[in-house]
Amino acid sequence: MLGNPPRPTNDKVIWRYLSLDKYLDLLLTKTIKFTQVDIAADQLEISLMLKRLMQNGNLDGRENILEGASHFINILRKSHYISCWTGKEHECRSLWFSYLGESRLGVAIKSTVGQVKEHIVWGDYGVNCNEVIYRDTFNDTEELQNNIKLLNTKALAYSSESEVRFSVNESLMHLPKGELSAANPPVQKDLNSLPKVISFNSDLQSMINEVWISPYCQEWQLDMLKTLTANLAPYLVNKMNRSDLNERI
Repeated sequence: MLGNPPRPTNDKVIWRYLSLDKYLDLLLTKTIKFTQVDIAADQLEISLMLKRLMQNGNLDGRENILEGASHFINILRKSHYISCWTGKEHECRSLWFSYLGESRLGVAIKSTVGQVKEHIVWGDYGVNCNEVIYRDTFNDTEELQNNIKLLNTKALAYSSESEVRFSVNESLMHLPKGELSAANPPVQKDLNSLPKVISFNSDLQSMINEVWISPYCQEWQLDMLKTLTANLAPYLVNKMNRSDLNERI
């Protein structure tokens, strides 16, 4: 059995690529958004391992394990929230294409694991951070009981992302006011009532080291991004750089 996805050191450099709309949201709200796993773009988030075990025949005749694992994974997908960064040391051409859409208009913010942990207001949430591992081969059904592996394992096709993933989970129990008792018990939340996105206030000035502008921006778009940043978060202007790439679309 392979070990758990590693925890990166606090000084590990990380990047987050943002399309223009997401960058504007960051500047306007000063928040980092965590998305419910259930609505993530990769529909095999958390469920990859189960699907591969089914395809390989490892669960043939083991309907009890299949039913229990499916239920457990559904709970994890709806109660866990993620913010996805890349752990590459330098900017990455392919990630500009992956995250900025057809316009290729946006930025990449550069930080470290420790700064993200320190400069986001987590409130009552506990945050976890792991380097995603990439696998397509699974044979051990016991791994289906490992939350950390389920949450931080993706197919090999995504390995170019070198993802560093921050995650939080929503409590499934609502605690009533007053003392707990048989007459005043905790109440289980409806999974379908959980929010799709959780926003965390952040100190952008302390969290962000650099803001890299897409290499595909024209000069007027470059000026526009700088003006927007100057108006909404002037402390980031001196941290802005044009991409090292020299390409056109």
